[in-house]
Amino acid sequence: MLVVFSFRANPGKEREFEELLNDPDAARAVARAMGAVRNALFMKDGRMIRVFEFPEGATPVPLHEIAERDPSLKDFLRKLGPLVEDGFDADRPETLVAFNKRAFVPQAFDVKV
Repeated sequence: MLVVFSFRANPGKEREFEELLNDPDAARAVARAMGAVRNALFMKDGRMIRVFEFPEGATPVPLHEIAERDPSLKDFLRKLGPLVEDGFDADRPETLVAFNKRAFVPQAFDVKV
């Protein structure tokens, strides 16, 4: 199962946004904590697209739950929130939930050839 999120940096924050997100080790840790087996990042002009792959039947662990269990992830989210267009406050889980709903891109189809 593929899950995609996309969001933009606040104007003028693109460089800081991209530097913060472009960390393969952190991405691996987030994917593992969510239950994903893959985490691919695409970035261009302050827009981020992240694709997670989950085993069939798996239920992804929500980001706000992981943040409550992992202080390093919560610190990362505190840095990211102000850089993101229509961002979030990592110390207020409801804002993370709302952000994830806005950033989630529904899958139209998945064709195997």
